Amino acid sequence: MKKTLFAMSMLMGASSIAHAETSVTLYGTIDTGIGFQSFKNRDDGVKASQTGLFNGVWSSSSWGLKGSEDLGDGLRAIFKLESGFNVLTGTSSSDRLFKTTTLGLSSDNWGSISFGRVGNAIQDYASYIAGPDDEENLSDITNTFSAAGSNKADNTMVYKSPTFNGLDFSIGYSFNTKGQQSWNSSENTKLITSAVGYSNGPLSLSLGYDRLQSKDWAKKVHSWVLIGGYDFSALQLGVAVGQDINGRQSGFGSYAPSSSFKFWNSGYTKDFKTTSFTINATVPITPASSAMVGWSISRASSTFNDSHNLDKRQQNIFSAGYSYNLSKRTTLYALAGYATGFAFQNVRGQQAIVGLDHSF
Repeated sequence: MKKTLFAMSMLMGASSIAHAETSVTLYGTIDTGIGFQSFKNRDDGVKASQTGLFNGVWSSSSWGLKGSEDLGDGLRAIFKLESGFNVLTGTSSSDRLFKTTTLGLSSDNWGSISFGRVGNAIQDYASYIAGPDDEENLSDITNTFSAAGSNKADNTMVYKSPTFNGLDFSIGYSFNTKGQQSWNSSENTKLITSAVGYSNGPLSLSLGYDRLQSKDWAKKVHSWVLIGGYDFSALQLGVAVGQDINGRQSGFGSYAPSSSFKFWNSGYTKDFKTTSFTINATVPITPASSAMVGWSISRASSTFNDSHNLDKRQQNIFSAGYSYNLSKRTTLYALAGYATGFAFQNVRGQQAIVGLDHSF
């Protein structure tokens, strides 16, 4: 009996030691709002509109688990599982259980390497230009820079360096961006994603480059974006310039259920080329509240314009938002957006939403 109790006490002690060396965190965000959004094709008069509740407006509704295990000498095993959901219906926001899944190793001296389903590298550096809404809404930054939004790639390995004097970088490779890898490598859609960032006090700079390729496409799809941010205390300013060439890293359009509204798919599009610019400013009003305004412009090249007979060569998106922190984790917000030439059609879009965002 004493031997049994001794063995049990040893097991319990070992369990407590393992627990001390391992951390697992449950986290998430629940976001919903009420308002309207509409799109109108001014050429044929077709209008699509929604009034009611919206999911994941200020930020995406999601929950996840992330954790690490101390392996000694500054080395850790790390993982992340994150799932998106629709708070209004209780269903998944995508066709999969998790939108982000990674497993890897992290070192204080050598950086980290992860494997799984992740976003483009520049997304970790794009907070200064994210805009006041997040989940496929009018002023989502994805509508301006296709790699800077929330798109993800399957079968990806990513290395992220430690920070040296404010400088760090990230580079990744996807063996097939969507679904299981084919036994025939040439049938896979491959992605190279990279970014470099620099931070020094109030200044932040970053540059991202991505390349998609498939044997079914006539050309590789390229994108790049240069981002700058500066915190003036009384004003946070973000600017960016970039291009999407031969197509986009992510889909783009109004999602309105009508053929009168164009949707540009991700991947290769013949003669596609856009040059884009965005600027936004966030101003603290009180210690608990702030206001944001932004303007994004995308201009199609003359070849793209002529090849696809675009209705409009230039897209403009204007946005404004206001947030009030009820606590460290709960925020009331209001936002509005207005677009002309949306998706390079003679389409105008508008939205106004008020909502509640809670993180845990």
